[in-house]
Amino acid sequence: RLAFFGLGAAFFAIAVLDRALGLVVGFSSLLLTIFLTWLFAFLIGPLVSALDRRMPLGRGFAVAVAYGLVIGGIALFVAAVAQIGAPEAADLVGRTDEITASIATLVGDIQRAVGIDPSTVDLAALVEDLQRRTLPAVIEQLAEQTQSIAAGVVSVFGTLFIVVVLSLYAVADPDAITDTIERIVPNRHAETLVLVQRTVGRAFRGFLRAQIVLVLIQIGLTVGLGVAFGLPYLFLLAVTTAVLMFIPFFGPPLALIPIVFVALAFRPDVAFLVIAILVVTQTVLVNAIQPRLLREGVGLHPILVILALLLGSQVAGLWGAIFGIPLVAIVNLLLRYVVDARAVHEVEGLDLEDMVAEIQAEDPSVEVEEAVAIAAERAESIRETEEALEEPKRP
Repeated sequence: RLAFFGLGAAFFAIAVLDRALGLVVGFSSLLLTIFLTWLFAFLIGPLVSALDRRMPLGRGFAVAVAYGLVIGGIALFVAAVAQIGAPEAADLVGRTDEITASIATLVGDIQRAVGIDPSTVDLAALVEDLQRRTLPAVIEQLAEQTQSIAAGVVSVFGTLFIVVVLSLYAVADPDAITDTIERIVPNRHAETLVLVQRTVGRAFRGFLRAQIVLVLIQIGLTVGLGVAFGLPYLFLLAVTTAVLMFIPFFGPPLALIPIVFVALAFRPDVAFLVIAILVVTQTVLVNAIQPRLLREGVGLHPILVILALLLGSQVAGLWGAIFGIPLVAIVNLLLRYVVDARAVHEVEGLDLEDMVAEIQAEDPSVEVEEAVAIAAERAESIRETEEALEEPKRP
């Protein structure tokens, strides 16, 4: 009977979770706007604080300067897209026949080098036929979706405007928001609230730092190869690489596609050298640098990174895939704190607060979470020593 009721409770919990997720999805646009507002305020807050310390004119002036710099940067980027990116994109589309001919010639050369008889299969003709059949369909579909694309662009700029305005109020008076949250949370949970705040900050700072480093490395590699081998459309390549590279896990291989395509289409004589350099660099980046950055930044094992990516994309699409990792990192850090604290409490005679104070006295730069982890390791060592001393006494 207990097993029956337990199974029923499990199914009920799953049903409640399903309804809760459905409710979240129903308010996904509002929740996304709130999250982006917090994220924007989280990113610009350190800049405002730094300007406030250096300028004796008050926080309001620092906020105005910081937002002026950010909005100016966005305006410069939009102007660069209009002046450089749009002409490059139009020129690229206009050279479709040239691109097809170049790739067909390259494929034909590879076919002859491999020794495949064109009478058996003509790969060059297949490339040209594929271009003739697919390009008109793509252009027609884009023409049909013009209104939807325009509406999407307007929606994005509208959301961006709302995010900037809301974050402006949040950054201008962060103490009011913090005080309100502290009044809502009972005093007995004050330390837990501080722990959550630190954990959220650490997870998102680590994640964003890791992604920005990866994006900058890939942009530098793309621009360097473009300059060294004379690849065209460097602005488009840099922008698309940055956007794709910011997607965790799946972004790095996707970021190779634009530069490989341009190299094959316009510089086939050096395309394979470019591809070889990209593959070697990407292998090092994905297998050595990225896991280390994520492990140091958010403390996640690569398996947890993949699970966070899949879970986030399932719940919230692209935004969930991007920011599912720091959210899972927050849960992971909080669980590790609870487990480490329990490990200390289980050893008789040890006090967690005293051990944390002792560790921070030895190294003031150690944060509370790290000190608790160190205390757990010491407690485990003490427990093992006590068990080793007691073992000979047992009959």
